[in-house]
Amino acid sequence: MGCGGGCGHDPFPPHYADRCCRHSGHVAHCLQRVLGAHGRCDHGGAGGCHGADTHLPALAVCSVVPCARTRAAQGGGPSAMKKLLVLTPLLLAGCAWLAPDYKRPVMPLPKTWQNAPTTQRDDSTWWRSYNDPVLDQLITQALAGSDDIALAKNRLGQAQAQYNYAFANQLPVLSVAGTDAYGKFANGRVNALGQSFHFPNKTSNFGFVGGMLNYELDLWGKNASLSNAAKAGVHAALYAQAAARLSVAAGVAQLYFTLRALDADVALLQQTVQTQDALLALVQRQYDVGAVDALTLQQVTEQRDAVHATLPDMEDRRDKTESALAVLVGQSPQDIVQNAVQRGQAIQALVVPDPTPSVLPSALLERRPDIAMHEQMLIASNFNIGYARAAYFPSISLASLAGVNNIDIDNLYRASSRSWTLGAAMAAPVLDFGRTESGVKLAKTGRDEQIVLYKQSIRTAFKEVRDALLAQATAQTREQDTHDRQTAAQERLNLTNLRMEQGYASQIDVLAAQSSLLQAQLSCVTARLQRLTASVDLYKATGGGFHTSPLTNARQPH
Repeated sequence: MGCGGGCGHDPFPPHYADRCCRHSGHVAHCLQRVLGAHGRCDHGGAGGCHGADTHLPALAVCSVVPCARTRAAQGGGPSAMKKLLVLTPLLLAGCAWLAPDYKRPVMPLPKTWQNAPTTQRDDSTWWRSYNDPVLDQLITQALAGSDDIALAKNRLGQAQAQYNYAFANQLPVLSVAGTDAYGKFANGRVNALGQSFHFPNKTSNFGFVGGMLNYELDLWGKNASLSNAAKAGVHAALYAQAAARLSVAAGVAQLYFTLRALDADVALLQQTVQTQDALLALVQRQYDVGAVDALTLQQVTEQRDAVHATLPDMEDRRDKTESALAVLVGQSPQDIVQNAVQRGQAIQALVVPDPTPSVLPSALLERRPDIAMHEQMLIASNFNIGYARAAYFPSISLASLAGVNNIDIDNLYRASSRSWTLGAAMAAPVLDFGRTESGVKLAKTGRDEQIVLYKQSIRTAFKEVRDALLAQATAQTREQDTHDRQTAAQERLNLTNLRMEQGYASQIDVLAAQSSLLQAQLSCVTARLQRLTASVDLYKATGGGFHTSPLTNARQPH
């Protein structure tokens, strides 16, 4: 098979001849009517039926032809063979049999997550686990109005249009044809095919109107491979849209948590500023009466100035985070400028969900939309090889024209004659200076690139799950440590207040204890934000409730 078996261009493995294509039930029914509904085939040669009943639920055309020869030899008659010879090109048309068999690349996967049990749960609306109605509303708004999701939806529409176009190329084209000419025949006579035809010896209109049918026999599966590649592209675009939805939802959640953390930081810094101003005022009065030296006054002044400098930076970060969240949600320019983003639960009141994955390592490939997208792109590149290989073989086109002729176009319905034509054209490559071979090599290298990208997406997925699990553990430990620090600072402040009431401490000691408590509270806010962010990363890394599913609204080619 190929270029006659001797050119050496892209030799095909032997299994291609045995798996030309497999058809659905209507093709099998057609073959049954040709070969007989209850006949049996005992042909045991290569590619034969091996004694199976010829009900043919899904047999390749190449394995049917030897069976027909056997039946003809056993008295089935030449009529069945003639019918099958006519049907074989039509049955082969639409089969992407030159594309290699697709096999998913295999990579060793862990059986369990390290030191992390798996909890079965539905993560399709994972953001509700934080128990914040405002967050639920923002994510719902983002899923409906985000520009990133709109772009992904538009790319899905483009992929569907491309598939519809490629699928339509497998079907015949029916068009209307018409001509009109004005003139006369010399002497009113035309000699053709050894006969003489008489026409009116006058200037007249010569008209024709009819229908034209064009069809390219896709014997080598060129159009079928292109259609199947486009179909895989639709699946890839669909999964890319799911990945965009997951990314947007995770981005909204993390920006919202950051915004609530910055709100808490700004409030705590404002309290710290007031505490530092009061502390500086007390130290200044003591310095004025000579109770403290200039060095102590300078140290308290520097602490106060540092807090004052931190507050504007924190407010600027909060405002920019709010703007970014408004854009990601899909708010209008008027709302971005004039309206603030709605707030819900305080950062410390947000519920941190269970820090365990809901997906086993073996199921992660089916639960990540980006992995599913890369696999569909790999499948499409596999069919592109079949499309490129089809260029080695001739292209065959059929054309039919039927209509009516009239010498006087005044009334086409009074046709003087009817005519029809049926023709076929074939174009076979002879010398292309390596163009086809380069095309096949390009398709193969494209397939190899998609294999690398597919494996890379798997490695990235497991890395993200591992990082999220580790971040969950460290964030939980960090939050516990900062909570203990905050508890100790609060106890110190209480004891300092008691000492001041008994005359053993001054107001300066109380203000210093308040400052330490505020710093501990800031650390607690940061630790809670890190824990919430790590939980979102875990939901995103495990797919966020995504499941691969076949595309149901696209036509299924053979």
